[in-house]
This record gives sequence, structure tokens and C-alpha cells, in this order.
Amino acid sequence: MRYLDANIFVYAYFKQKKGMILSEKIIWCKQEAKKIINEINKEEDTYCISLIQLSEVVNLLKAVMSWKNLHDLLFGLISNKSIEVVEMSKLMYINAINKIVDFNIGSNDISAYLLMKGKNINEIYTFDRDYEAFPDIICLPPIPDEFKKK
Repeated sequence: MRYLDANIFVYAYFKQKKGMILSEKIIWCKQEAKKIINEINKEEDTYCISLIQLSEVVNLLKAVMSWKNLHDLLFGLISNKSIEVVEMSKLMYINAINKIVDFNIGSNDISAYLLMKGKNINEIYTFDRDYEAFPDIICLPPIPDEFKKK
């Protein structure tokens, strides 16, 4: 099972404005995200995402997608047989908040990590380099060296 970070969907579905020039890194991320979405849609493997990450998807894509397209995307994710959508308990989120200073990253990313550990998941699809703070998980896809500068 692999965990799904919100940015996979943002890169796959975010449409740039006309005339906007994308960096090579963003182009690469968009291509990789679309490959991952195609893999997810085959429903051959298993994935996990929390309601927190789904909320992030909504917040980031609502400005660039129609409500109908956003509805269809979310409904497709929730009804996809290979995706387990999990809830975050208040206590677990408090635990994530308490670790913000330890990891120097946001509570949503920490909560994803805590969910992963609770479900024995050690791989995450993400382009967020903050997850590298957790040495016991593997971030996929591997980011090429030329794009690793923050």
C-alpha cells in the first residue's frame, strides 16, 4: 500500500494560465503525477489517503477547476476501490501538532506520516521534500538530482 499526498493531484490537474512558462521541474512533476493518476485509475494496487489530504486537494484546485470537475475528481477518488480514505482522530492530530517543532514541517504532513506509521505504510507518492525528514519512509517518485534544490 502507498500513501497519496495531495500534491500528486494538484500537479496532475492544475492548469497553468495561458502564456505562463513552467520550469523544467514543474513539467517533470506534472508528467509524473499524470503517470501516477493513470496507475491509480487501473485499480491494480492499493493506496491510502486521509480526509485531510483530500481537503488540501479541494482547497488548492477549487480556484482552477469547475465545481463539476472537482466533484467528479473527488467522487472518483472516494469511489475508487483501490483507495482507502481514512479519517484522522483529534488525538492523532494533536500529536501531529505537538511534533511541528521537532520536525520543522506542517501538522498536515506530520499527520500523514503518523497515519502511515499506524497502517504500516512505508511509501508515499509525493513531490513534497518535507517528507524526507522521516527516514523510515520512501518518497516516490524519486526526484532527479537536478530538481532537488529547494
